[in-house]
Amino acid sequence: MSESRGRFIVLEGIDGAGTTTQTERLVAHLRARGRPAQATREPSGGPVGRLLREILLGQHRLPDGAPVGGSTMALLFAADRVDHLQREVEPLLAAGTDVVSDRYMLSSLAYQAVEADRAWVASLARGVRRPDLTILVDLPIEVAAERRQRAGRPVERYDADSTLARVAENYRQLAREWNASVIDGAGTLDQVAAAIAAVADRLAEEGS
Repeated sequence: MSESRGRFIVLEGIDGAGTTTQTERLVAHLRARGRPAQATREPSGGPVGRLLREILLGQHRLPDGAPVGGSTMALLFAADRVDHLQREVEPLLAAGTDVVSDRYMLSSLAYQAVEADRAWVASLARGVRRPDLTILVDLPIEVAAERRQRAGRPVERYDADSTLARVAENYRQLAREWNASVIDGAGTLDQVAAAIAAVADRLAEEGS
């Protein structure tokens, strides 16, 4: 990886794992170390991402009231990812800015594979840029549910414990396959942030 290019770092985890907070914490850490850094997320803030967030909250149902199908969701997430890369991630990386994304490709494989064939979902990601570092923030689904409730977050499409149990197991398997770093997300915010920062710092040392 060229020194002039930014690094692409992704935080993954089930809803309630704290990836949004930890994304911001990692960006602050990188900036404190003198690296330009920018936070982003998936679903993105682009047009497809905005549609996805509405669907996740239960909007845009089928004529019979059923939720949007799993295959459609997988296609929308794949389309949002391509748009996200072209619209935001690639220009920032080319300008030398580190990009820290709250979710990316593993989230599709973990979540959409619950509703659609995993091999087909994976095929939608062929040729898509891989992160320089993926970090899975792992914690029990009961802890994640408690955090979502305490934060007053609205219930989303995949928030049922039975669904998240399958998603969490998918994430753990994917972490092994992708050689992702796994962080215990059950600690305090500071403990988790320090563990994530240490992994990101090792990436910087390896690239220097």
